[in-house]
Amino acid sequence: MNSSNRQAQTLLMLGAVLCFASQPLLASEEKWTIDSRANKLMQEINEGQKRGDLTVKEAKKLRSDLADIAHRKHEMKGDNQGKVSPEDRLKIEAALNKVSTKIHKLELEKRVKHD
Repeated sequence: MNSSNRQAQTLLMLGAVLCFASQPLLASEEKWTIDSRANKLMQEINEGQKRGDLTVKEAKKLRSDLADIAHRKHEMKGDNQGKVSPEDRLKIEAALNKVSTKIHKLELEKRVKHD
């Protein structure tokens, strides 16, 4: 195979890779709502406590954090005719990210101590 054929083949393969890489993956491209994400985090907290990865005190604090977020969301909706503004959505998602990070950090700390 000459060099121009190899270059053409390489470009074709690169194009195919880029094409497939830009396609959404079915499982990972699920659209999460604020409520579904908060519910998923609550489920993670409950399961982490059952497994012993989270203490009762840690789980209680994380649940309290989620309740605070839900309360803030309710207030934000009241200020905006029953809808969450895009700016407020970003604030809520950032708060949910912090809870998620706390969950995983606490669980990881337990695993590292036991290994």
